[in-house]
Amino acid sequence: MTPVSIDVNIDIHLINGVVVEHVEAVVVGGGQSGLATAHALVRAGLKPVVLEASGRAAGSWPHYYDSLTLFSPARFSALPGIPFGGDLDRLPHRDEVVAYLTACADRLQADIRTGQRVIAVRADGSGFTVELEGGGRLSARAAVAASGSFGRPHRPDLPGLETFAGQVLHAADYRSPTRSPGSAWWSSGRGTPRFRSPPSSPAKAARAWPRGRR
Repeated sequence: MTPVSIDVNIDIHLINGVVVEHVEAVVVGGGQSGLATAHALVRAGLKPVVLEASGRAAGSWPHYYDSLTLFSPARFSALPGIPFGGDLDRLPHRDEVVAYLTACADRLQADIRTGQRVIAVRADGSGFTVELEGGGRLSARAAVAASGSFGRPHRPDLPGLETFAGQVLHAADYRSPTRSPGSAWWSSGRGTPRFRSPPSSPAKAARAWPRGRR
């Protein structure tokens, strides 16, 4: 794939002894939401900077469980202006989505910076100040939060956990039933992971009892 040439004007100032880079817009998160947002900002004539904490612009997709496929066919799952290739009626696998998002990032005319974890966004009157882990700082007229909760999952303090002798996994930690062969699974919650993770278990490897809130 031919790299996209990006014209990025960098405006850096020293404010109170701190180096601050001034940009037009900052998008926090480089997954599908962040890339779609950056695409819209580019179409609006802006030059967004996308800040992604991981090492590539694919969001949390590389870390989802092994058997994950999309609910929707490929024809309805593409980002604006960049269709999925291949059979548009298939349900793309996790690894296909990762490759697709990576290709989208390569084609997007935006300044995408990986390995940049945002720790704070503050309104400063004329815009926003974005603080990075490690001490970096950006100032922008607009800031968009396009990150998810996968990196910081909610782990409820369930009664009995301290005495439960089995293995307890959050959906964010689940990868494959083959890591616990012969085990029985009990799944709680009504979100996507509850319906998709345990059913991926081969019958000979595990049994699952999904359970939702009543």
